[in-house]
Amino acid sequence: MHEMDRYDVVVIGAGFAGLTAARELREAGKNVLILEARDRIGGSTWYQPDGFDGFGLEMGGTWIVPQQTHVWAEVRRYGVAIKDSEMPSRMTWSDRGEVLESLLPVAPHEYEQLEHAVRSLIEAASRFDPLRPLSEQDVADLDVPIGRWAEDVGLTGNAKELMISWFCGCANADAETGSALDVIRWCSSMDSSLWGMVQASVLGFTFVGGTASLARAILADGGAELRLSSPVRGIDADEKGVTVAYDGGVVRGDRVLMTTPVGVWQDIEFTPALPADKLAMSRENHAGQGQKVWALARDVPADISGFGWGTSFDYVGAMETTERGVVLVCFAPEHDRVDAGDLVDVQRAVREFAPRAEVLDARSHDWVHDEFSKGTWATFRAGQFAKYELCVGRPEGRVHFGGSHTARRWRTFIDGAIESGKRAAAEILAAAKES
Repeated sequence: MHEMDRYDVVVIGAGFAGLTAARELREAGKNVLILEARDRIGGSTWYQPDGFDGFGLEMGGTWIVPQQTHVWAEVRRYGVAIKDSEMPSRMTWSDRGEVLESLLPVAPHEYEQLEHAVRSLIEAASRFDPLRPLSEQDVADLDVPIGRWAEDVGLTGNAKELMISWFCGCANADAETGSALDVIRWCSSMDSSLWGMVQASVLGFTFVGGTASLARAILADGGAELRLSSPVRGIDADEKGVTVAYDGGVVRGDRVLMTTPVGVWQDIEFTPALPADKLAMSRENHAGQGQKVWALARDVPADISGFGWGTSFDYVGAMETTERGVVLVCFAPEHDRVDAGDLVDVQRAVREFAPRAEVLDARSHDWVHDEFSKGTWATFRAGQFAKYELCVGRPEGRVHFGGSHTARRWRTFIDGAIESGKRAAAEILAAAKES
């Protein structure tokens, strides 16, 4: 048991935010300990190399694009192998389980509505600077539930259904909960390009050796001490430092960096107590409460890229073809739409996009009920930007806060996590000089 070891900084969480911050702090000469609740690194990313027929599965984050400059620089720094997604020959559209034969998701008399939907998204994305806090810009009318935004801009018919479903898929949240602004920010971050937004979402670059290949490279380069299976239970800060109690011992640090998801904060005993805004955010939690399901299926198009509305999954896309079938990645905006442990139910959901599909295997991780995550990627609920955007990353004395939910341009992405780790490390180093 380790008791009262002393460190310059104790980093809580070995996801990309914590690993990046630890490396930056080590490069500045600091003695750093990383405490990770799980028995692995990677946080909200989790690569399982023993997937389907040798194809590894990303249970969490998957795609990156060059516009995500932080993660892109890390890939180049370590020479981590990546590959571009193969473009499907066409999109598959599912209207409440009916696969449409048309090239576009709407009938010819609705083409104008589809154009209006795309224009509304691009115009909204062009209104703000994604590098600045959104709560400080004139976009409060966009920080509304996804369904309401579609109503406000006057969408109708299948164009409306498609846009709502697309937003819900990006947010991994339902239409009444997720903030339209948080999804529109994705488009804004891709230079207000709808196609760019699709690439960043499901058709970007992937890691040949999984996201774990980059996480391991950052950890090895930093050389910080790491303790796995060490969930933190208490953080007691005073004028001289911070005492951190975890399963396995107690350590002391001059400063602490919290990189855990916001929903987890409420389970840790903070002394002094967390400020009211941070505690409220933790109790409300973020909107990302959906699911990601991997399926191996026969009798589906080898390049299927399917978007649906009124369907169990809002997206079903091919990732690889093995000897037994096609590997599909599937998303739903609510965690209980599909029983990922029941192949019959997964098959039912996939057949809304590929009616003859035979699902041979399926895997998922229940991030929503994972005590160390309490959700998937951290998109905000409607109205949370104004209340919590700035507070989630605000330091509280010697306790600092990172994580992708504190980032600017690419919140909720791997890029945002890395950005936040760099920002938090610089913040800690500056504060240490002043004290």
